[in-house]
Amino acid sequence: MMGWKTVAIVTALTGCAGVQTTGQRDASGHWVGEIDRDGWLQPLALDIERENGAYRGEWRPAVGVRSRPLESVQVQGEEVRFETDKLRFVGHVSGSTLSGTVSQRATDARFGEFSVSQEKTDRAANSPGSEWAPEEFP
Repeated sequence: MMGWKTVAIVTALTGCAGVQTTGQRDASGHWVGEIDRDGWLQPLALDIERENGAYRGEWRPAVGVRSRPLESVQVQGEEVRFETDKLRFVGHVSGSTLSGTVSQRATDARFGEFSVSQEKTDRAANSPGSEWAPEEFP
């Protein structure tokens, strides 16, 4: 009788653990997409890593422009927050998409919206490009 109860408890705990992990989203990875600033689309590539429970990352605003570090990368559940030297991003992971709002860091004024899709392999060289440069940020 004792063995049967142990098997039932272990089975129940294993089932609960499986349900918990499938609902979680991971912000780690290579993300490619754009910032939409009132119809003006600006390319954006992100690389986010998790190491020892802490997140860090880099961003690239266009092909051929060197990447720059992200600041204050925070991930809580599906919510992701990070900053560049001039912008603040607040978004949510849903499936393979990370999207949300962008505001100016200094004034907290709305800058636009962003949406990036997670790529399975690091293809930073193929991320979208344009004539836009980071110096054009306010």
